[in-house]
Amino acid sequence: MGHHLLRDRPRPARAGIRAAAMAIAVALSCWGSHDVAADTPIESYIATRNQLSEAVAAAVKAGENQDAVDTRSAAAVQQLERLMTALIGPVTFADTRPPPVFLPTTLVPDYLESRQPDGLLFSSADFVTRFFVAPEPVFADWLARSAKDEDAPEALRGGLAAAVGTQALYQAVMGSDAMFVKYMDLPITTAPGETVNAALGLFTQTGAQNDVPDSIVFTRMAGGRVVVGAAPVKVTIRPMPACDKVWKGFAAKSKALIAAAEKSRNDQDPRWDQATDVEEEGAAAYQACFAKAAPALPFFAAATQRAQELLAAARGE
Repeated sequence: MGHHLLRDRPRPARAGIRAAAMAIAVALSCWGSHDVAADTPIESYIATRNQLSEAVAAAVKAGENQDAVDTRSAAAVQQLERLMTALIGPVTFADTRPPPVFLPTTLVPDYLESRQPDGLLFSSADFVTRFFVAPEPVFADWLARSAKDEDAPEALRGGLAAAVGTQALYQAVMGSDAMFVKYMDLPITTAPGETVNAALGLFTQTGAQNDVPDSIVFTRMAGGRVVVGAAPVKVTIRPMPACDKVWKGFAAKSKALIAAAEKSRNDQDPRWDQATDVEEEGAAAYQACFAKAAPALPFFAAATQRAQELLAAARGE
């Protein structure tokens, strides 16, 4: 996975270098240490993760050479991967191949990948089928940290139980290089002692429009473990003319606003934003139309069965 900069890394003022260097020394005092005060292996993982993250962040703040920062982060990630692999233990998922990828792939705070949840990601060769697995306390700790971000979606601010099944959670865990659009939940059967969700959705790099969903996403929490996944629906979902008609009305209005804004030759013309808002309203209207019509259509039972099979795989069946 490539690294994408969130922002330019600020360099500290000369007067602050000594203080920043001291911060590195303190943070690095725990580097590679196995003497983390914790009662359980999971608590030990979380404590070690926090220490290593602080060490990398301190190096960035002090203006350490970027190559050195990346090397420091890579060593930290390797250490965390060993700990996570031991926590998860032997596990396999249908239609995926070993070895899994440890997330996050970097601890450098300027990289988007540093926001990835801690866990192991299993995937098929073409990366379209994916199972992410993590201990529930570790996943909850990541979610709590993510909720503190200034741009965190509201759906992620209410804790793990509230986040399960939301578009925001699937985007954060599964949307590595595409926008995820959730269309509707599927009526799946649960087993005793588990919390599950399955939904139809679409991964897109062009934004939500009037495309039919092509993926099933799913979450299972049970036995102290969280599994979040995505896979092709493997069912033919045909276009819905009635819903397309709803979308086209909004699309025409958005197109007219864009044409008017272009004629103004003014980048600050409010019609640019208005066009975007109208398109988003149209996508939401299309999704609502789809969700209302879908249960009565032939594909729906097959899609629901497919979701049940994926949840069975998440259980290890």
